[in-house]
Amino acid sequence: MNISLVRPSSVTNLDSMGDDAVLPIGLAYLAAVLEEATHCVTVVDGPGNALGSYQPLEGVIDGLRHGQSDADVVADIPANTRIVGVTVMFSMEWLAARGLINMIRERFPDAVIVIGGEHVTAVPEYCLEDCPAIDFCVLGEGEQTLAELVEAISNGGNVNEVEGLCLRRDGDVARTPPRARVRAIDDLPRPAWHLLPVAAYLDKRVMSGIDFGRSMPILASRGCPYRCTFCSNPVMWGPLWRAREPESVVDEMMDYMARYDATNFDFYDLTAIVKKQWIVEFCNLILERGMKITWQFPSGTRTEALDDEVTKLLFESGCKFITYAPESGSDDMLKRIKKQVSKPKMLHSMRDAVGNGLNVKASFILGFPNETFRHVIDSYGFIFQMALIGIKDVSVFPFSPYPGAELFEELRRGGQITLNDAYFRQLSEGTATIPDANSFSFERSYSIRTLRYLCLFGITMFYSVSFLRRPKRLFVLFQNLINNKQESRLERALQILFARRARQGGQIE
Repeated sequence: MNISLVRPSSVTNLDSMGDDAVLPIGLAYLAAVLEEATHCVTVVDGPGNALGSYQPLEGVIDGLRHGQSDADVVADIPANTRIVGVTVMFSMEWLAARGLINMIRERFPDAVIVIGGEHVTAVPEYCLEDCPAIDFCVLGEGEQTLAELVEAISNGGNVNEVEGLCLRRDGDVARTPPRARVRAIDDLPRPAWHLLPVAAYLDKRVMSGIDFGRSMPILASRGCPYRCTFCSNPVMWGPLWRAREPESVVDEMMDYMARYDATNFDFYDLTAIVKKQWIVEFCNLILERGMKITWQFPSGTRTEALDDEVTKLLFESGCKFITYAPESGSDDMLKRIKKQVSKPKMLHSMRDAVGNGLNVKASFILGFPNETFRHVIDSYGFIFQMALIGIKDVSVFPFSPYPGAELFEELRRGGQITLNDAYFRQLSEGTATIPDANSFSFERSYSIRTLRYLCLFGITMFYSVSFLRRPKRLFVLFQNLINNKQESRLERALQILFARRARQGGQIE
């Protein structure tokens, strides 16, 4: 069976400081499973095939597409393709992905079009109704579901017996029984990186974390045992957290060192550190093998296992950057969003991490429904304490209600959200670092305009305190910006912003 897996060009904003193109590890896993089943697989990576190329995103203020045009993506799909799989991970990319899917249908009227990803898993019925070009939605982990669906299609089997699908049945939209989570993660084949433009990402230093060298992505675990109300994890993955064997992860890292000259590894895990025994064994394996590498957790992790012993091992084994995710400094808001953290323990863990040489970042969100100025002041106090401790970076973002999250469903039931094109355009505009007048408005004791300045003040306060307490950091910041070097997340964010702004009159048309 000739199968093409497609990743649409990514969506970003002119003022965004975040990464908008990284190697798609999920797509690489899907391709590996299909190749193992002896299918002929092509991967069309929209961002990767045109890194650094930006076009305006129609209908979105300062919105941008990063990567190939839709016409170029479709042109790269082989003419003999029978099944086209399209990944839609983020809801803010739905409108752009929908346009690409319709274009694919025009060129391949007889092909089977399958979509998957976190957005699709959260609202599959809506996807099928909003885009008739789609035949199937794969829900949750996609490897086994997609493999069985392809098998059923190629052999004339009953697709209704494939677990984990949303499909059309007798004129209606229906779901097949849910699929159980993959438990033996190490039984999956390694990602099929040979089908992706890995060299382009490595040569152009495009990665998820800080640029410490040639970076490859890796997954050590899947899922998260927690149920934060702003996160879509409970729908996509469920509460099951499964980790690979530490030796298997280290073996994969050594393979990438040999094949790609990788010197740094970005862990894409949702919640990498849950069990202390696992992370200790992992770090000791790196030390025992004498691996001269750096590695990092740019996406955030839990802190319960991050004590003095563990943070010391992290640094000794090459970990250079780790993200804590308190989200709020208000005990009341932490309860409301079901963020099960202890602020005193987190601060103690941060002291250990900073004292042992780790570069630490913390992530906050302002603008949750029913948040008041008192809650914001509590967050400011927590941010202030972190600046005194010596963590290097902080992010303060506005809350955006994403499909699949508990808060999204509450707001939707309350009539404060309607799934339509206007909603998805708002998500796209919300990728800016500081919210603008088009940000979401819910029951808060302050306006959208005020939220803009509350986020900005939180960031400004942190770095002001940090630089006043440690003036050398400000000097290093300017020096690294001049020399295009990165040692902190702020430096990387500013370099991304400056580069994108510089292209405004060049590659951005």
